[in-house]
Amino acid sequence: MRNVHIRVLVILAVLSLLGIVGTQVFWLNRAIAQQDQVFNYNVQVALRNVVESLCEANGKDFPAVNPIEQVSGNYFIVRTNDKIDLTNLEYLISAEIKKRSISQDFEYGVYDCANDRMVYAENVRLGGERSQDIMPVLKNDEYYFGIYFPDKSRSLIAGFDLWKFTSAISLVVIIFFGFALFVILRQKRLSEVQRDFINNVSHELKTPLATLSLASSTLAERNTEGNNKYVQIIKKEVSRLQKNVEDILHSSLAESDATIKKELVDIDQFLDPLIKEVKEQYSNQMIDWKLTISISKQIYTNLKLLENILRNLIDNAVKYGGKEISIEAHQSDKKTEISISDNGSGIAPEYQKQVFKKFFRVPENNNQHNQKGFGLGLHIVASEVKKLKGKISLKSKPGVGSTFKITIPNG
Repeated sequence: MRNVHIRVLVILAVLSLLGIVGTQVFWLNRAIAQQDQVFNYNVQVALRNVVESLCEANGKDFPAVNPIEQVSGNYFIVRTNDKIDLTNLEYLISAEIKKRSISQDFEYGVYDCANDRMVYAENVRLGGERSQDIMPVLKNDEYYFGIYFPDKSRSLIAGFDLWKFTSAISLVVIIFFGFALFVILRQKRLSEVQRDFINNVSHELKTPLATLSLASSTLAERNTEGNNKYVQIIKKEVSRLQKNVEDILHSSLAESDATIKKELVDIDQFLDPLIKEVKEQYSNQMIDWKLTISISKQIYTNLKLLENILRNLIDNAVKYGGKEISIEAHQSDKKTEISISDNGSGIAPEYQKQVFKKFFRVPENNNQHNQKGFGLGLHIVASEVKKLKGKISLKSKPGVGSTFKITIPNG
């Protein structure tokens, strides 16, 4: 995955989570604000009823100016400026609050208007028993009282258990996302380090291998009959090492996100020299080559990738015992199909879906492998066919042979 795709994915995920959290916080605040408004309204209505009852007991009319003032979110003052019976006051406040479905405990205090000081205070628990303390008798004519709800904020939030649950889920999702993002980025970084290491090692190995190959070729030209055997061994092993290095390098490149360049290719003119070169490469093996090409037009593809795909498939056919290798190329208006068949040992059905996996090798002789290699050839083929926006399929039967068919678009 490209870095820009990773960044876009991370940004979209972060924005989505921020949107979810922001929406949740917005609606939670709005719900709490509405609950607060309902609570304030109910308290003011209850206190208004208390004032009306006090005025009626004292034989006076309700004040012309609203006597109720909300000083803060949980503190209210009632300016009665009249006589107050403490026993009657506490009963009226408790009764009116309960009538409004308010279950919070409260504190109230009575103030002397003349002296501007508190003359009585009490903490009332609505769910508990009233203390049996004797209340003092207030003798003056001008008093007012205040009421305070110490647990209002906690009580409002306590009514949102569902919101708490969803908030906890959101927090778990955010933590999981953060952990997953950390793992993804860490794996991506390790993958990049691994790919860079493979590229560096492959390139470092290619130089001494090229030197060895040149040296062995020079020795072969100047050799005597005595050392010809060893020169051939050196050339064979150098060739095998070069193939392994190329496989590792191609595997790394096949998984990269580099954009491939395409060009118009004549398949019929491209296959002839490729088959000729392959025949020379395997000239020491008795192989019956068959070539069938029915191509009418050029295709727009990457020549290097296509050549590497066919070389790997042919090499795979020869490596696993194919003595009759058939290459067929057919074309329709929209696609080109190239098949490579052999009469080798074939692949068991249970392994056919796994042969394109990286490092997978079909077990032979009790999980032993007669052929050398890393299990990268068919993985490289599948990766490069995918880069060409094509498909690859396999038909194989043990003891009969295998057919690999690649299908690539013409455009």
